[in-house]
Order: sequence, then C-alpha cells, then structure tokens
Amino acid sequence: MKLLIIEDESLLQERLQLQFTSKAALVDTAETAREGLYYLQEFAYDVVILDIGLPDLSGLEVLQQLRSGAGPNNHTPVLILSARSSWQEKVEGLKLGADDYLAKPFEFEELWARVEVLGRRAAKVEMLDVLEFPPYRLDLGAKTLLVGDKEVVPTLTEFRLLQAFFRNPHRVLSKEQLLQRISDHSQERESNVIEVYVRKLRKMLGKEAIQTLRGLGYKFVPDTGGES
Repeated sequence: MKLLIIEDESLLQERLQLQFTSKAALVDTAETAREGLYYLQEFAYDVVILDIGLPDLSGLEVLQQLRSGAGPNNHTPVLILSARSSWQEKVEGLKLGADDYLAKPFEFEELWARVEVLGRRAAKVEMLDVLEFPPYRLDLGAKTLLVGDKEVVPTLTEFRLLQAFFRNPHRVLSKEQLLQRISDHSQERESNVIEVYVRKLRKMLGKEAIQTLRGLGYKFVPDTGGES
C-alpha cells in the first residue's frame, strides 16, 4: 500500500511515517497543501491522509481541488485528520469527497484499521485476503505465493510487485507504475531495477507469465498456467 500524508505537525508526521512503514506501507509526506497537491498530481497513491489545519491552504481546499481536477488521484480515498471535532466540519469534508474522518488525538491502530479498509475499497478487493488465478494463489495476509503445490515466500519488494500484477491481470503496467509500487519519491530509482525483479518473478511464476511489451511495460498473463 502506498500512502501520502499531508500533515504540518512534524513530530506527528514523522511518527506516522515510522508506524506505517512498520506495517510494510510506502509513505510519502508533505508539510504544506501546495506540496501535497504537487505529489497528488505526480504520483499515484492508495490512500491519502489529509490534515485540515495546514499553514498555506485549508485541507478542505486541497480536497476540493483534488476531487474537481484530473490526475492519478481524483478518486483516491481520502481520510481527513483534524484537531477540531465539529460535526459541521466533518459534514463539509464528507460532502467535498472525503471517505473517512478521524479527530485528533487518536490511536494509531484505529487509523491503520481505517486506512486498510479504504485501501481495500480502492483496490475493489474489500475483505479479500487471497488473489487467485490457478495455478497461482497470492495470500495477502501471509504474504506468500503458491504456484501449484509449491509455496514461495517472496521478499517485500517482490510481494509488492506481485500484488500490482495480480490486481491488474492482462493489463499493461509501465516501469514507472511498477516503480511507484516499490519505492517512494525520495528513493533513488535505478533504471534497470524493474527488469531485475521481473526476472525474479518469472522464476517464480514461469517465464511466460509476465510478458514484455517493448516501450510500454509488462503484462501479467495468468492463464499461461505456470509454464516455465
């Protein structure tokens, strides 16, 4: 799961980044509304966590711009954080397109539970723990892959790429889209990193399971049946 946290309280931002990272999420952070809007235009996210009380623009203005514009995140679930618990503010946020609302202070486990639900909803696999295309079975909870009777335990990066492919069968995914699933914007991105990991995935799934479309990207074709 890839998250964007737009929050100007630096201590809270740092704490949330560490806590979400411990849950194997990828996290980008922004301290201002304008910085957050830039990331929302440039990168795709599974869930956005948006503080209302930002120093330059209101979080509600960010939400309004996000929902009314084009871009990779105009339908991405948004969870609003606010130090104020006014029901009017909550209603306004929901009317503008927020998907959930949490008042500060809060327990991280409650925030994580809400984010997980929003992430599942966005991926259209709510309450689904397994992605299956016989002979492949990807267990999202155990983070394991079954190919026929053989169980494979992928690395975290391999698992993130497997999720991207299993959630988009027969769809072409560009290198940039795949890079976004395994790194945040601050990490260096080597040009051949996706090629390296695709080779590793082909060893797990069979060489025909992931097709290369030159100049476009890669496509997961599960009905190859795990041929090697």
